Amino acid sequence: MRFFNINIEGPDCSGKTTLYNALHKATDFKYNIQDRSCMSMFVYAKMYNRDTSVWFDKILNDLKRLDTLNIVLLPSEEVILQRLSERGDEFQDTTSIIEVRNYFRNLVKIGFGSYPNVLVLESDDLESNVKSSLDFINSLNSMPGQELIKSLVFNSGRNELVDVQCKETIDRNHLDWTVLNFPQEKEYYEKIEREMLNTLFREFSGLNERGQAQKHDSRRFIYTDNSCISMIHALYRQNELDVSVTLRSSNVTTTLWADYEFLKILSVKIADEMSLPKDCVIKLTVNIRSAHIVP
Repeated sequence: MRFFNINIEGPDCSGKTTLYNALHKATDFKYNIQDRSCMSMFVYAKMYNRDTSVWFDKILNDLKRLDTLNIVLLPSEEVILQRLSERGDEFQDTTSIIEVRNYFRNLVKIGFGSYPNVLVLESDDLESNVKSSLDFINSLNSMPGQELIKSLVFNSGRNELVDVQCKETIDRNHLDWTVLNFPQEKEYYEKIEREMLNTLFREFSGLNERGQAQKHDSRRFIYTDNSCISMIHALYRQNELDVSVTLRSSNVTTTLWADYEFLKILSVKIADEMSLPKDCVIKLTVNIRSAHIVP
Protein backbone atom coordinates (compact mmCIF):
# COMPACT_ATOMS: atom_id res chain seq x y z
CA MET A 1 0.00 0.00 0.00
CA ARG A 2 1.59 3.26 -1.19
CA PHE A 3 -1.09 5.74 -0.14
CA PHE A 4 -1.96 5.47 3.53
CA ASN A 5 -2.72 9.11 4.37
CA ILE A 6 -5.86 11.02 3.40
CA ASN A 7 -6.29 14.78 3.81
CA ILE A 8 -9.88 16.01 3.52
CA GLU A 9 -10.13 19.65 2.44
CA GLY A 10 -12.86 22.04 1.47
CA PRO A 11 -14.89 25.03 2.68
CA ASP A 12 -16.96 25.01 5.84
CA CYS A 13 -20.23 23.08 5.47
CA SER A 14 -18.81 20.99 2.63
CA GLY A 15 -19.16 17.70 4.54
CA LYS A 16 -15.56 17.08 5.62
CA THR A 17 -16.32 15.68 9.05
CA THR A 18 -19.11 13.49 7.67
CA LEU A 19 -16.82 12.05 4.99
CA TYR A 20 -14.03 11.66 7.57
CA ASN A 21 -16.24 9.47 9.76
CA ALA A 22 -17.69 7.55 6.80
CA LEU A 23 -14.26 6.69 5.39
CA HIS A 24 -13.02 5.48 8.76
CA LYS A 25 -16.11 3.30 9.11
CA ALA A 26 -15.84 1.94 5.55
CA THR A 27 -12.14 1.05 5.93
CA ASP A 28 -12.10 -0.01 9.58
CA PHE A 29 -9.60 2.78 10.34
CA LYS A 30 -7.15 1.49 7.71
CA TYR A 31 -5.97 4.98 6.71
CA ASN A 32 -4.58 7.95 8.57
CA ILE A 33 -7.24 10.56 7.80
CA GLN A 34 -6.87 14.24 8.59
CA ASP A 35 -9.61 16.86 8.53
CA ARG A 36 -7.90 19.89 6.90
CA SER A 37 -4.23 20.30 6.07
CA CYS A 38 -2.01 22.69 4.09
CA MET A 39 -4.64 23.58 1.49
CA SER A 40 -6.88 25.01 4.21
CA MET A 41 -3.95 26.91 5.70
CA PHE A 42 -3.27 28.41 2.26
CA VAL A 43 -6.93 29.37 1.71
CA TYR A 44 -7.33 31.07 5.08
CA ALA A 45 -3.97 32.81 4.79
CA LYS A 46 -5.16 34.23 1.46
CA MET A 47 -8.53 35.18 2.88
CA TYR A 48 -6.98 37.09 5.78
CA ASN A 49 -4.18 38.63 3.71
CA ARG A 50 -1.39 36.67 5.32
CA ASP A 51 1.68 35.35 3.50
CA THR A 52 0.60 32.36 1.39
CA SER A 53 3.97 31.33 -0.09
CA VAL A 54 4.96 29.05 2.77
CA TRP A 55 1.66 27.17 2.56
CA PHE A 56 1.80 26.91 -1.24
CA ASP A 57 5.25 25.30 -0.90
CA LYS A 58 3.99 22.96 1.82
CA ILE A 59 1.11 21.81 -0.40
CA LEU A 60 3.55 21.03 -3.21
CA ASN A 61 5.95 19.25 -0.84
CA ASP A 62 3.12 17.08 0.47
CA LEU A 63 2.05 16.19 -3.07
CA LYS A 64 5.62 15.29 -4.08
CA ARG A 65 5.84 12.61 -1.37
CA LEU A 66 3.20 10.54 -3.17
CA ASP A 67 1.92 8.87 -0.01
CA THR A 68 -1.09 11.09 0.67
CA LEU A 69 -4.42 11.43 -1.12
CA ASN A 70 -5.90 14.92 -0.95
CA ILE A 71 -9.69 14.98 -1.21
CA VAL A 72 -11.23 18.40 -1.84
CA LEU A 73 -14.98 18.69 -1.30
CA LEU A 74 -16.65 21.32 -3.48
CA PRO A 75 -20.44 20.99 -3.31
CA SER A 76 -22.46 23.71 -5.01
CA GLU A 77 -22.94 27.17 -3.53
CA GLU A 78 -26.60 26.33 -2.95
CA VAL A 79 -25.72 23.27 -0.86
CA ILE A 80 -23.13 25.20 1.14
CA LEU A 81 -25.58 28.02 1.91
CA GLN A 82 -28.38 25.62 2.82
CA ARG A 83 -26.15 23.78 5.27
CA LEU A 84 -24.95 27.06 6.74
CA SER A 85 -28.55 28.20 7.33
CA GLU A 86 -29.40 24.88 9.00
CA ARG A 87 -26.45 24.59 11.35
CA GLY A 88 -25.00 28.10 11.53
CA ASP A 89 -21.31 28.82 11.96
CA GLU A 90 -19.33 30.71 14.57
CA PHE A 91 -16.98 32.32 12.04
CA GLN A 92 -18.63 32.29 8.59
CA ASP A 93 -21.57 34.17 7.11
CA THR A 94 -23.14 33.77 3.67
CA THR A 95 -20.61 36.07 2.04
CA SER A 96 -17.43 34.74 3.64
CA ILE A 97 -18.33 31.07 3.21
CA ILE A 98 -18.78 31.54 -0.56
CA GLU A 99 -15.50 33.44 -0.61
CA VAL A 100 -13.80 30.45 1.05
CA ARG A 101 -15.41 28.09 -1.47
CA ASN A 102 -14.14 30.21 -4.35
CA TYR A 103 -10.60 30.13 -2.98
CA PHE A 104 -10.73 26.35 -2.77
CA ARG A 105 -12.23 26.13 -6.23
CA ASN A 106 -9.47 28.29 -7.72
CA LEU A 107 -6.80 26.31 -5.87
CA VAL A 108 -7.86 23.01 -7.42
CA LYS A 109 -9.35 24.12 -10.73
CA ILE A 110 -6.43 26.34 -11.70
CA GLY A 111 -3.68 24.87 -9.52
CA PHE A 112 -3.45 21.45 -7.95
CA GLY A 113 -6.63 19.73 -9.10
CA SER A 114 -4.93 17.91 -11.98
CA TYR A 115 -2.24 16.32 -9.80
CA PRO A 116 -2.56 12.52 -9.66
CA ASN A 117 -3.08 12.42 -5.89
CA VAL A 118 -5.75 15.13 -5.69
CA LEU A 119 -9.42 14.13 -5.93
CA VAL A 120 -12.05 16.86 -6.30
CA LEU A 121 -15.58 15.83 -5.29
CA GLU A 122 -18.40 18.16 -6.31
CA SER A 123 -21.25 15.83 -5.38
CA ASP A 124 -23.11 16.21 -2.10
CA ASP A 125 -24.02 12.50 -2.01
CA LEU A 126 -22.09 10.84 0.81
CA GLU A 127 -22.32 7.29 -0.49
CA SER A 128 -21.05 8.36 -3.90
CA ASN A 129 -18.18 10.33 -2.37
CA VAL A 130 -17.07 7.43 -0.20
CA LYS A 131 -17.04 5.09 -3.20
CA SER A 132 -15.19 7.62 -5.37
CA SER A 133 -12.59 8.14 -2.64
CA LEU A 134 -11.92 4.44 -2.11
CA ASP A 135 -11.88 3.67 -5.84
CA PHE A 136 -9.43 6.51 -6.39
CA ILE A 137 -7.02 5.49 -3.64
CA ASN A 138 -7.13 1.85 -4.80
CA SER A 139 -6.24 2.94 -8.32
CA LEU A 140 -3.35 5.04 -6.99
CA ASN A 141 -2.02 2.14 -4.92
CA SER A 142 -2.03 -0.09 -8.00
CA MET A 143 -0.55 2.45 -10.42
CA PRO A 144 3.15 1.90 -11.28
CA GLY A 145 5.33 4.28 -9.29
CA GLN A 146 7.03 5.62 -12.40
CA GLU A 147 3.66 6.54 -13.91
CA LEU A 148 2.65 8.40 -10.76
CA ILE A 149 5.88 10.39 -10.79
CA LYS A 150 5.54 11.15 -14.50
CA SER A 151 1.95 12.31 -14.03
CA LEU A 152 2.99 14.47 -11.07
CA VAL A 153 5.68 16.28 -13.07
CA PHE A 154 3.60 16.69 -16.23
CA ASN A 155 0.58 18.04 -14.35
CA SER A 156 2.69 20.45 -12.31
CA GLY A 157 3.13 22.56 -15.44
CA ARG A 158 6.85 22.72 -14.74
CA ASN A 159 9.88 21.29 -16.46
CA GLU A 160 11.28 20.05 -13.15
CA LEU A 161 10.18 19.06 -9.67
CA VAL A 162 12.80 18.76 -6.94
CA ASP A 163 12.74 16.08 -4.23
CA VAL A 164 10.02 13.74 -5.45
CA GLN A 165 9.58 10.55 -3.41
CA CYS A 166 7.66 7.37 -4.09
CA LYS A 167 7.42 4.26 -1.93
CA GLU A 168 6.09 0.80 -2.63
CA THR A 169 6.21 -2.82 -1.56
CA ILE A 170 7.70 -4.95 -4.32
CA ASP A 171 5.73 -7.84 -5.76
CA ARG A 172 8.12 -10.51 -7.05
CA ASN A 173 5.42 -11.76 -9.40
CA HIS A 174 5.10 -8.46 -11.24
CA LEU A 175 8.60 -7.54 -12.40
CA ASP A 176 9.44 -6.46 -15.93
CA TRP A 177 12.64 -8.43 -16.53
CA THR A 178 12.84 -7.21 -20.14
CA VAL A 179 14.11 -3.88 -18.85
CA LEU A 180 17.51 -5.49 -18.23
CA ASN A 181 17.95 -5.56 -22.02
CA PHE A 182 16.92 -1.93 -22.53
CA PRO A 183 19.62 -0.91 -25.05
CA GLN A 184 20.07 2.61 -23.73
CA GLU A 185 20.81 1.46 -20.18
CA LYS A 186 21.79 -2.23 -20.38
CA GLU A 187 25.51 -1.79 -19.61
CA TYR A 188 24.75 0.83 -16.98
CA TYR A 189 22.37 -1.50 -15.14
CA GLU A 190 24.88 -4.36 -15.33
CA LYS A 191 27.54 -2.14 -13.76
CA ILE A 192 25.29 -1.07 -10.88
CA GLU A 193 24.13 -4.62 -10.20
CA ARG A 194 27.67 -5.97 -10.30
CA GLU A 195 29.01 -3.32 -7.90
CA MET A 196 26.09 -3.58 -5.48
CA LEU A 197 26.18 -7.37 -5.27
CA ASN A 198 30.00 -7.31 -4.96
CA THR A 199 29.61 -4.92 -2.05
CA LEU A 200 27.31 -7.38 -0.32
CA PHE A 201 29.77 -10.23 -0.93
CA ARG A 202 32.73 -8.25 0.38
CA GLU A 203 30.92 -7.01 3.47
CA PHE A 204 29.60 -10.46 4.41
CA SER A 205 33.08 -11.92 3.83
CA GLY A 206 34.89 -9.26 5.86
CA LEU A 207 36.76 -7.97 2.82
CA ASN A 208 36.47 -4.37 3.93
CA GLU A 209 38.77 -1.77 5.53
CA ARG A 210 37.77 -3.00 8.99
CA GLY A 211 38.43 -6.62 8.21
CA GLN A 212 35.14 -7.49 9.93
CA ALA A 213 32.47 -9.71 8.42
CA GLN A 214 29.11 -7.95 8.49
CA LYS A 215 25.82 -9.43 9.63
CA HIS A 216 22.42 -8.93 8.08
CA ASP A 217 21.73 -5.85 10.22
CA SER A 218 24.77 -4.01 8.85
CA ARG A 219 24.48 -0.39 7.73
CA ARG A 220 27.26 -0.84 5.16
CA PHE A 221 25.30 -2.32 2.25
CA ILE A 222 25.57 0.74 0.03
CA TYR A 223 26.35 1.73 -3.55
CA THR A 224 27.33 5.29 -4.51
CA ASP A 225 28.21 6.97 -7.77
CA ASN A 226 27.99 10.41 -9.42
CA SER A 227 25.74 9.15 -12.22
CA CYS A 228 21.94 9.43 -12.33
CA ILE A 229 21.37 6.52 -9.94
CA SER A 230 23.69 7.93 -7.34
CA MET A 231 22.97 6.01 -4.13
CA ILE A 232 21.46 2.67 -3.15
CA HIS A 233 21.28 1.69 0.52
CA ALA A 234 19.87 -1.61 1.79
CA LEU A 235 18.84 -2.15 5.40
CA TYR A 236 17.39 -5.38 6.77
CA ARG A 237 15.29 -4.63 9.82
CA GLN A 238 12.47 -6.50 11.59
CA ASN A 239 12.26 -9.14 8.85
CA GLU A 240 11.88 -6.51 6.11
CA LEU A 241 14.37 -5.36 3.49
CA ASP A 242 14.25 -1.59 3.08
CA VAL A 243 15.98 -0.37 -0.07
CA SER A 244 16.36 3.40 -0.40
CA VAL A 245 17.54 4.84 -3.72
CA THR A 246 18.50 8.40 -4.62
CA LEU A 247 18.54 9.55 -8.23
CA ARG A 248 20.34 12.85 -8.70
CA SER A 249 18.18 13.34 -11.80
CA SER A 250 15.70 11.44 -13.93
CA ASN A 251 13.97 12.21 -17.21
CA VAL A 252 10.41 11.13 -16.45
CA THR A 253 9.58 10.89 -20.15
CA THR A 254 12.39 8.70 -21.48
CA THR A 255 14.27 6.76 -18.79
CA LEU A 256 12.41 6.81 -15.46
CA TRP A 257 10.21 3.83 -16.37
CA ALA A 258 13.29 1.71 -17.04
CA ASP A 259 15.25 2.91 -14.00
CA TYR A 260 12.27 2.28 -11.73
CA GLU A 261 11.70 -1.27 -13.01
CA PHE A 262 15.43 -2.00 -12.79
CA LEU A 263 15.53 -0.81 -9.17
CA LYS A 264 12.67 -3.15 -8.27
CA ILE A 265 14.54 -6.08 -9.83
CA LEU A 266 17.79 -5.05 -8.15
CA SER A 267 16.03 -4.92 -4.77
CA VAL A 268 14.90 -8.52 -5.27
CA LYS A 269 18.43 -9.54 -6.27
CA ILE A 270 19.78 -7.87 -3.13
CA ALA A 271 17.34 -9.90 -1.04
CA ASP A 272 18.44 -13.10 -2.79
CA GLU A 273 22.13 -12.25 -2.38
CA MET A 274 21.48 -11.79 1.35
CA SER A 275 19.73 -15.20 1.39
CA LEU A 276 16.56 -13.68 2.77
CA PRO A 277 13.36 -15.77 2.74
CA LYS A 278 11.42 -15.65 -0.53
CA ASP A 279 8.43 -14.24 1.33
CA CYS A 280 10.49 -11.44 2.88
CA VAL A 281 8.81 -8.06 2.51
CA ILE A 282 10.87 -5.80 0.24
CA LYS A 283 10.14 -2.09 0.41
CA LEU A 284 11.57 0.34 -2.13
CA THR A 285 11.84 4.09 -1.64
CA VAL A 286 12.82 6.11 -4.71
CA ASN A 287 13.99 9.67 -4.06
CA ILE A 288 14.53 11.86 -7.13
CA ARG A 289 16.38 15.12 -6.57
CA SER A 290 15.52 16.42 -10.05
CA ALA A 291 12.53 14.84 -11.79
CA HIS A 292 12.46 16.60 -15.13
CA ILE A 293 10.95 16.54 -18.62
CA VAL A 294 13.34 18.43 -20.91
CA PRO A 295 16.97 17.18 -20.77
